Amino acid sequence: MRNRKRVWVADDAANLAQDNRDNGCRANHEAILAYAARLGVIIQAGIYFPRYNGMERERSQLIGLKQAAGFTEMEVRPVRQRPDGAYKSDIDTVITMAVWGAAVAGMADVVVLASGDSDFVPLVEGLVLRGIEVHVIGPDNGTAIELAVAANCFLYASQVPGLVQPSSSPAVPAVSNQAPVERSLERVGGNGNGHPTFPSPGLQKPS
Repeated sequence: MRNRKRVWVADDAANLAQDNRDNGCRANHEAILAYAARLGVIIQAGIYFPRYNGMERERSQLIGLKQAAGFTEMEVRPVRQRPDGAYKSDIDTVITMAVWGAAVAGMADVVVLASGDSDFVPLVEGLVLRGIEVHVIGPDNGTAIELAVAANCFLYASQVPGLVQPSSSPAVPAVSNQAPVERSLERVGGNGNGHPTFPSPGLQKPS
């Protein structure tokens, strides 16, 4: 019988995009939905972006991406400059509130979070404690180890079929006829607290 778990997807698009740009690649966000669809029925699929002032062309591109990939919700939040000169958006807060709200309302059995940001560690830990199955898809070279350990299942972006593609090639549809592999990273030891440790070409402790 087909798995009918309710799946909630949150794609922190900028977090994946930066790592892919640094490696001369691009993220095919449709692949995240294909992965999530193999876990159950997608109830909500949100894609989240920061947006700099005046970037109307970028806005139209993002709307096109949402429509083409099949996301049900797109949230674009402005980026503001802080007094210390750094730029910051509240995307992480928006994602956390949306996902946690779904959890509290009993609307999700599985959450797929596409991000490697350590800010999401408390969210993932809270979801797991509530009995919600959490799959994290993180950048190969920018995922906090604490986030990977907190999830029920962790995958590098390059391990999701079709997600990472050369920037010069046309988008290739994601293949979704293979079953997901839980904890696809090989366990190579323990940290003394009952948590697995992973090979770490990309796992990074947050600064």
